[in-house]
Amino acid sequence: MARCPLCSERPAKRFCPAKETRICPVCCGSKREVEIDCPSSCHHLIAGRVYESDRRSPDPQLESEVRRFDKSFIHRHTPVLNAVSLAICEERTVALWLLDTDVIEVFKDLTKTMKTLSSGIYYESLPESVVRVSLFHRLKQLFDGFMQPQPEGLEQSLKLPDAIDVLTFLTYVATVNSNSRPRSRQYLDLLDSMAYQTAPEKRAGNLIIP
Repeated sequence: MARCPLCSERPAKRFCPAKETRICPVCCGSKREVEIDCPSSCHHLIAGRVYESDRRSPDPQLESEVRRFDKSFIHRHTPVLNAVSLAICEERTVALWLLDTDVIEVFKDLTKTMKTLSSGIYYESLPESVVRVSLFHRLKQLFDGFMQPQPEGLEQSLKLPDAIDVLTFLTYVATVNSNSRPRSRQYLDLLDSMAYQTAPEKRAGNLIIP
C-alpha cells in the first residue's frame, strides 16, 4: 500500500477529497480543518464532528452570561435569530472561504459597536479581514432594520439592549456549535442545513442552545 503523502510514514488508507488522494487515518484526524480545508460533504469529517461533539467546552464566562436567556427570550427574538442565520448563509454563497471563527469575531465586533451606541457614542468596531468586514456590514444593516420604528400593527422595533443580548446569545450558540479547529465550518454547515426549512420554530432544531 502507498505511503501517506502528508507524513510519508503510514499507509494511505483514507481518500481525502480536499487533497484528491489517499492519506493515513492519523493525518486525517490531526490535520482535519487545521492544515486540510475539508469539504463539508466528507464523511470522515462528519464522523469526526460527531465524535468530538461531546468534548467541547465553551468559554465559561460566556456560558454564565447566557444562562439568563430562557425559552421566552428565544421565542421573542425568533424573527431576528432566523434572519441573522439566513443572512450568514447568503453571505457564505459569495464568501466561500468564510469560517466559523469569522462569524464569531463579527458577532463580537457588532456587540462592541452596539455597546458604544448604548453609551451615546457611535463607533464601528470593524474587523480586520475583508471577509469579516463584508459580513459585518450585512449583519449591521440587518440589525439597523430591526431597530428602526416599525409600522403600526407590526411587532415593536428591537431595542438596543435587546440587540446586545441577541448578539451575546448568537456568539454563544456559534461557539458551542463550532469546534477548536482553525478551519472549522461546523456552525456554518449547521446553519446551511436548516436555513430553508419552512417552519420557523424548526430552524434552530439542530443547534445546541442553553
